[in-house]
Amino acid sequence: MLETSEEICNNTTGTCPPQVACLSTRYADFDDLETVLELYMNALAEIKDYVAKPNPDKCRNVVYYSWASAPCVLIENQGEIVGFAGLATATPEHSDTPYLREYMFYIKPENRSAKAARFLSESVKAVADKFKLLLSMSHMVLGHDVAKKDKFLKRWGYDVVSLQVRYNYE
Repeated sequence: MLETSEEICNNTTGTCPPQVACLSTRYADFDDLETVLELYMNALAEIKDYVAKPNPDKCRNVVYYSWASAPCVLIENQGEIVGFAGLATATPEHSDTPYLREYMFYIKPENRSAKAARFLSESVKAVADKFKLLLSMSHMVLGHDVAKKDKFLKRWGYDVVSLQVRYNYE
């Protein structure tokens, strides 16, 4: 488990819905990477209308190479991996100053809740704090009100600094 995160346990009777059961975070070990790859592919399948068709070999490289450069944070529900934040180190095109970026922030649909997302987000911010690196994350809005998402992310301590747009040629 991450040093700065604590378990969220609301499931003393075993009757709570999965998204509010016992949640914990930890860094992925090498043996977890195939599960991370599976979750990454699931995440890309969920947003298939918004991203190019994934190449499984490239996705495997992203997961393994990123893990070699920065922690991959797992979120677990009663010991089962239910999501992850895949991190990598990078440098901007114009600078040599490294930063952390995420290549995917994903929680299985049946385990999604604001509590789970915030818990994983706080664990990711703890990585940035630990290594004293700027953290840059992208956040897909996908048809939601951009102003509401902006307010939501600011409440969580993020500065919204860019808006990604796309144009589909005709």
